Amino acid sequence: MIEVKGVTKSFDDFTALDNVTCNIAEGCIYGMVGSNGAGKSTLLRVLSGIYKADKGEAIIDGINVYENTYMKNKLVFVADELFFLAGANMKSMAKFYSSIYDNFDMDRFAELTKTFGLDPSKSISNFSKGMKRQAAIILALSTRTKYMFFDETFDGLDPVVRQGVKSLFAAEILSREFTPVLASHNLRELEDICDH
Repeated sequence: MIEVKGVTKSFDDFTALDNVTCNIAEGCIYGMVGSNGAGKSTLLRVLSGIYKADKGEAIIDGINVYENTYMKNKLVFVADELFFLAGANMKSMAKFYSSIYDNFDMDRFAELTKTFGLDPSKSISNFSKGMKRQAAIILALSTRTKYMFFDETFDGLDPVVRQGVKSLFAAEILSREFTPVLASHNLRELEDICDH
């Protein structure tokens, strides 16, 4: 379970989060909708332990995430602005992820790469925006973490791939302990997939 307790986070004179409190139950697909600058990305970074809250705390399974490597092994964050190692292809990124995540599943990675029709040997820098987003989603799902945080999950994906990703999330929830939190500025992208 995710518990956000009175979280406040400011950057200089801008308050991105102001006393935010919410609970996210396990096994549901949780959507966060808000305009640009509403604090969605900041909250996901607090939940991921990237940012430390100025006040309050983010607790996952009863443990504070910030500077906690044990908890960070149970979650993955896919940012709006994707990052891949310079010159990397999907195979090298999978090796990198497997060095960080204890449960990284190479078989699942190979299966998803084939499903999405991506060449794991091709340099990611040559991928289109949508293909890069697919690569990030494949790598995240292959971590087999209990919690996944996605910022602008469907940005750059065509409608067919978008539906395929939504189906993957639903199947993942049915097959194992899995709680994704999806943030978007577009309600339509989330309304047919999210429970909350």
